[in-house]
Amino acid sequence: MSNLAAIREAGLKAGPESIASALESLTVVPRRPLPEAPPRRLLVRATNWVGDAVLILPALSGLRTLFPQAQVAVLAVPRVAPVFQGHPAVSEIISYARPDNKGRWRLIKQLRARRFDCALLFPNSWESALVAWGGGIPQRVGYNTEYRTPFLTTVIKGPEKLGHLHQVYRHLGLLRAFGKRVPMAFPRLYVEDRELVQAQDLLAERGIDCRQLIIGLSPGATYGTAKQWYAERFAAVADQLQADFKAQVVLLGGPGDRAIACQIVNQMRHPPVNLVGDTELRTALAVIKHLALLITNDSGLMHVAAALGVPLVSLFGSTDLDNTGPFTPLATVLRHAVPCSPCLKRECPTDHRCMELITVAEVVAAARAWLTRTE
Repeated sequence: MSNLAAIREAGLKAGPESIASALESLTVVPRRPLPEAPPRRLLVRATNWVGDAVLILPALSGLRTLFPQAQVAVLAVPRVAPVFQGHPAVSEIISYARPDNKGRWRLIKQLRARRFDCALLFPNSWESALVAWGGGIPQRVGYNTEYRTPFLTTVIKGPEKLGHLHQVYRHLGLLRAFGKRVPMAFPRLYVEDRELVQAQDLLAERGIDCRQLIIGLSPGATYGTAKQWYAERFAAVADQLQADFKAQVVLLGGPGDRAIACQIVNQMRHPPVNLVGDTELRTALAVIKHLALLITNDSGLMHVAAALGVPLVSLFGSTDLDNTGPFTPLATVLRHAVPCSPCLKRECPTDHRCMELITVAEVVAAARAWLTRTE
């Protein structure tokens, strides 16, 4: 059983002891003592991709458990800032466009004026530590990566010990700096009622009735084509589910996924509603919340759906299931063990066998199991 499967079995109430032990194996090196008083103003530097940002949400919830009175500001690039909107652990979102040196200096001056007590740095980058240091934040917590230790006041050593665990635990490991164990939790995204209504109206304009069964397809993948299943197979699955369940089908993804979405549309007997590249992230969240099921590659929208409690059929090949799989009990992951997987490459150098072995029939069967469940 994989670590992720073990967590699903345990229900995340306390977390398997093996995972707790791995987190406790991290070494906390305080280069400056933490003050006795809890921080009042915390800055969280978020990771820079949507899926990665979703996976830090359990750590944000843990931070709120540790410091319930603190004001927590999240510093995030614009493409992931909407992930944190409405989260109860977040007091404020500061959008950071990763500008040139002049813009970075403006950000540093802004942080200095805000007088944060502590910064928690989820990215591994040297730059994230530099900005926190330049911003005059007296306590700066992060992993000892990219030679940035001089800019940190509390260094967490040993992240490589967590390499066999899911990214969620790596992010939770940063909270070891504060010396307390926090309850584990699933990532959770929050969508407002008005956003759900707006998404319902958008779908209605495209001929989709939210009172009827809606299935989503997320055929894209940001990190190269090695993670992508085939357009003709997505189309065949959608056609079969339309026939079996009278399902309405919606395609979702970013602007870079338009080409594969068009291929799917052109190969389906009954064309779906294609929203690929046409929605902002918050709109996509609200649309996904209306789905009965999302069929997806390993992608940011996979993690979004997981955090919204939407059932998933996830297709894995070149990437590491234990490290970046959907962190939810509501997922069926289809993966064939081949010697070269996970290779973590952008493009397959051979025959793409990891994805080739995933058949239309098994995806349809996995989808059918979710669509006919009685729980």
